[in-house]
Amino acid sequence: MTSLIWTSDKPAKAGWYWWRGLGEDMDPLILYVDAVGYFQWPDGASQEVGLTKGEWAGPIVPPSED
Repeated sequence: MTSLIWTSDKPAKAGWYWWRGLGEDMDPLILYVDAVGYFQWPDGASQEVGLTKGEWAGPIVPPSED
């Protein structure tokens, strides 16, 4: 299993990613980034990845069926 590292680099491909904001008032989230670089916040609002301020880790590899 590969360890994930927090980085300010924005996701460049679709997939599930960890995201954490720069402040300490919010827990990290797992977000799905689509093929055109957008994701949805838990409240349903969508945003372009390039506009986020925070750190990303991923993409997260789905578990196997074994």
